[in-house]
Amino acid sequence: MKVGIIVYSQSGHTATFARTIADHLREAGIDYGIELLRPRGIPKPWTRNIEFRRIPEIDEYDIVLVGSPVWGFNASKVILKYLNSMKSLKGKKALPFVTYGLPLKSLGVNRSLKRMNAELEELCADVLEGESQYYFLFKTNKNKMNEAAKRIVERIKR
Repeated sequence: MKVGIIVYSQSGHTATFARTIADHLREAGIDYGIELLRPRGIPKPWTRNIEFRRIPEIDEYDIVLVGSPVWGFNASKVILKYLNSMKSLKGKKALPFVTYGLPLKSLGVNRSLKRMNAELEELCADVLEGESQYYFLFKTNKNKMNEAAKRIVERIKR
């Protein structure tokens, strides 16, 4: 089994969560790769046209984890554009994860995960329950991040 972690991170918080997940995959003896989405320019929540420098290929992965920050009460337009550019995830498991800075999950976290789930289901993936990570004043609780990463690893091992 090989896991692909596809992540968009503008501030670095989502990338930190992705690296924590990767650390737990490595500890579990699971092969993985991390692919950072790199759009041209610096997209904002209201950006309409997003172009990528390179679109990561996922053919070699059996499971795809897709990470995004919450922007404007929804998943970032960058990750949504990437998901819309994909052809099919038939036969693959997929799991979304998000990071957020507002203290209530009702302020976009649940909506972001639902939107990413819907996109992944439309790609015919077997979608696993996603995870979120809160950044209080731009800092994270490392214990909670590790707990979330462990839950992700447990879900993909089933």
